[in-house]
Amino acid sequence: MSVQGQRGRKVARNNRRKLTTFYMAIGGVLILVLGFVGVFAITSKPSESNVTSLTAPIGRTADGHYYKGSPQALVKVTEYGDFQCPSCAVYDTGLARIIDRDYVNTGKVQFIYHEMPLTTIHSNAQTSAEAARCAGDQDQAKYWQMHDMLFINQNTWASLNSPASIFSSYAGQLGLNRTTFDSCLSSGANRALIDASAQTAVAAGVQSTPTFDVNGKQVDVSKLTSTIDAALRGLGK
Repeated sequence: MSVQGQRGRKVARNNRRKLTTFYMAIGGVLILVLGFVGVFAITSKPSESNVTSLTAPIGRTADGHYYKGSPQALVKVTEYGDFQCPSCAVYDTGLARIIDRDYVNTGKVQFIYHEMPLTTIHSNAQTSAEAARCAGDQDQAKYWQMHDMLFINQNTWASLNSPASIFSSYAGQLGLNRTTFDSCLSSGANRALIDASAQTAVAAGVQSTPTFDVNGKQVDVSKLTSTIDAALRGLGK
């Protein structure tokens, strides 16, 4: 066999190895891309299945704010929150689930949500707060479900010029009457309530969201659990 023939075979084998390596690399990239697309589709799709599961009583306080947890609970926790606030979303999709499980559903805490839309920095804060209220007008349990839907999908609607249509789609997913919901939202039926809520939050000295009041003591999220536990111990619970 000639030297030229041997070289020809070596070149052919090398080319095959290079092509195999190339196709494997392309395949790996495609798998990564498809995986990313799949994860993105899952995480970005609005879903009512991720909302908090509550077994505690729900209702509205005397001053009109929605609560979850027994009104007889000795520890009262009020969250001053903004639906467009990223830190509020982190709390709601994380620690809030533990607070519900360990304190609210067990009757230890009555949890109250006090809207404080920071409209100077969050253009859709007011509308989102009204959307939650419009859901609650149809069914008090739906207030908390819409509350969670808004936080879970915050990145989807926060930058929109007009989020009303996507809020309407959430209402439909939650089984609400969309015509009634749309009418409520477009009419600003709850605007005055939200404005009053924001004003009382400012009057209480709240400067940022989320801020929590635990039996009259304001704390940030990092101290929430320890402050609740201290309040319970102080009451012999």
